[in-house]
Amino acid sequence: MIKPFEDPPLIGEWCREKRLGNGGFGVVTLWRNKQTQQAVAIKKFHILQDRSEITDKHCERWRNEVKLMTETVQNDHIVRTVDVQPRAFIEELLRSSANGLPVLCMEYCEGGDLRRVLNRVENCSGLREQDVRDVLRSLRSAIAYLHSLKITHRDIKPENLVLKQHGDRFIYKLTDLGYAKALDKQSLNASLVGTVEYIAPDLIYCDRYNCSVDYWSMGVIGFEIVTGVRPFIPHAPITRWMMHVQQKKSADIAITEDNRENYTYHTEIFAENHISTCLRKQLERWLMLALEWNPKQRGYVPYSATVAEGTPPKSVTFAEDSRPGGSTVLKIFSLLDQILEKRILVLFSLHDCRWIDLEVTPDTSMAAVREHVYQLTGIPVDEIEFILPLEQKQPRVGADTRPYDLYLPELQSGKPMVYVAHRASRESIVQRDLKPRIPKSITDVFQNIKVKLKPHMLRQFIANAYYFIANEQRLYVLLLDGVRNYGLALNDAIARRKEEIGRMNKVVYGIVGGVEYHKLTVSHTRDALNAGKRIPSASFETASHQWEEKCSRVEANVRKLAEMADKISKRYESVLKRSRDALRHALLQEYEQQDYFGLKTVEGRYEQTRARILEKITNEKSHMDMSQAVYECLKRRDVLLRDAGFLELQRQLLDVRHEMQEIEKVLEKVVELTEKYKRELARLTLEHQDEVWKMLSSVDANGQAVTTNGTLSNGGGTPHGPCIADIDDMVPVFASAKTRGIAGSSIASSNGTPKFLLGGPMTPLPSTVTNGSIEGHHREEGGPNVDELIAANETLIMTTNDLLSDSLLILK
Repeated sequence: MIKPFEDPPLIGEWCREKRLGNGGFGVVTLWRNKQTQQAVAIKKFHILQDRSEITDKHCERWRNEVKLMTETVQNDHIVRTVDVQPRAFIEELLRSSANGLPVLCMEYCEGGDLRRVLNRVENCSGLREQDVRDVLRSLRSAIAYLHSLKITHRDIKPENLVLKQHGDRFIYKLTDLGYAKALDKQSLNASLVGTVEYIAPDLIYCDRYNCSVDYWSMGVIGFEIVTGVRPFIPHAPITRWMMHVQQKKSADIAITEDNRENYTYHTEIFAENHISTCLRKQLERWLMLALEWNPKQRGYVPYSATVAEGTPPKSVTFAEDSRPGGSTVLKIFSLLDQILEKRILVLFSLHDCRWIDLEVTPDTSMAAVREHVYQLTGIPVDEIEFILPLEQKQPRVGADTRPYDLYLPELQSGKPMVYVAHRASRESIVQRDLKPRIPKSITDVFQNIKVKLKPHMLRQFIANAYYFIANEQRLYVLLLDGVRNYGLALNDAIARRKEEIGRMNKVVYGIVGGVEYHKLTVSHTRDALNAGKRIPSASFETASHQWEEKCSRVEANVRKLAEMADKISKRYESVLKRSRDALRHALLQEYEQQDYFGLKTVEGRYEQTRARILEKITNEKSHMDMSQAVYECLKRRDVLLRDAGFLELQRQLLDVRHEMQEIEKVLEKVVELTEKYKRELARLTLEHQDEVWKMLSSVDANGQAVTTNGTLSNGGGTPHGPCIADIDDMVPVFASAKTRGIAGSSIASSNGTPKFLLGGPMTPLPSTVTNGSIEGHHREEGGPNVDELIAANETLIMTTNDLLSDSLLILK
């Protein structure tokens, strides 16, 4: 049976689903249209058990809220009203309305309210940075809009900030304007309104107030969403709360009480939070404005005041906008806008497991970022390596990269925009023996484990204990993610060398083919001239000997070059395979979903202790459960960081990187020599042709040579000597085993030639290089067959063409 003034469960196509919430005078119910699936939140005047309690003031407040919401207020961050059809639905609701008061039809905000968000275990020490920004931005927009209409809300609290789904994110919207009041210049009101925990002190002790009471509420909420607790001894009764808040200085933004009733006034936000250091320092400045005791100064700064950056002021003085006339400037909104518009680049150092952040502008250079990283981590500037996560659009940090462009506003909260690694580290990517950063409240309890904590201290302890354990889980996952991104960046850099390796092989074996072609040319020339007996034997034998000596010399060097190219290719394939194998390591599979520290169990312990606090059944051992959880976390942390698999993964990646660096050094030398021998072979071919023509032209009709000394002359008239330097003499990297002294040893020259294991052990691997870039050019043992090389190797033809072209250029 439906009670008097109770809504029926069904009105036409509209179905009453559930009660969403209720306040002092209103109750909100969710209604859904069965046909269109439209959902609306219907707010009705609350039905009191004793109808005589409904006063004219109550009815006035209700009508004021309905009028403001339907006729005046239109803002994206204030819950909007909706037109519900058919009209008969509203008329039916009015029949069950007390005193015939109107109903309020509002959009349905399915995300609940901010209080529900703050009550989640993971938010016991505040929200993530992106959520903090969203809440503050929404509050600023809604309150500034109301104040522009000369309306003060007077009841801003987490319960009155609801979440509306918008795509894949939530928008915060202000609601419940029941206490909202249009203020004139007198601003007279003596009634106590709003929730005591969030109302400004002047609403309690003053007969006069203005819209600055909303600034105080903004500040309290701002502090709470960052730290998870209200700023001023939230457990204290109103009289004690007022006494201590009244004594605070303008720079004080929080007051805490310890277990011995000692009070501490804070000028900084508590260390246990999830926002960047840069944003925290900026918000501390803003909170000094919002939480100013004096309502005439709250939200304002002196007109000519300035403050040195980083210097805590004794009174609230900030740089302000110019304004002609007047002694103060309103900064509560403009300063918050400036803070929220700042781009804060967030980095994570894998070396020492440290968060790094700094504000970046279009003029900020990578050198400035490197210097900032050096100041915090001690990593030398030239040894700092930046690794970009997959979310970054840019593949790598280059010389022209702007830090401003690395800022990712939509990045999932809790993830860095850039990883930092120590380039010179050879032992591990992550520094050994990382010390945990344990909150002071936890160490204080551990030093006196048998002490009975007062409820407010117990609440702080369990919140900080959960924060520490959850943070350790988060840091370990970040280390794994950073190592994975390190491996991905390394693998990408190695893969990019594939084309260069292919080009090297093509050119090297092209030169090998060119040498074979030159041998054929020399042999054919010798046979042809010898058969014709057109050249005197002494001159001919000398010339033939020189041709063969030069050809043999260059052939030996080119074959050594080809051998080196083969070794580079095999080493490259091995390195590429090992880098890919490292990315398939078990530790890097689905690590983001792993609960390494038993966080689900810790959440249960936290909830149980919090329930005992609410039920006021605490004792000397109430903190022991969470103390045990912290102890287990520390043991688990040590095991994870010393895990053999974790250490081996890092060594494997570093070994791959080091070997690839050596390959790149030798590759650079090989490429340099290929170009050199390509030119030498072209010159040798040209000289051979030139000598043949000179020999033929220098023989008279009787077959006698013009020269008398029996030697052939080159173009300059000087006898020929060995024109091709030995490769072993030019590049010690390619020295033979006899030259090195020990076969298979590492090679190093006195002038800094890179070390490279020429004869070291290698595991044959299937080729990972496609498109014929490497495999198609590998030589079989024993050297190539000349006929097959001429018939099948297209590089031979290409190189021959290059040689002929070079020869023509030289002739010209």
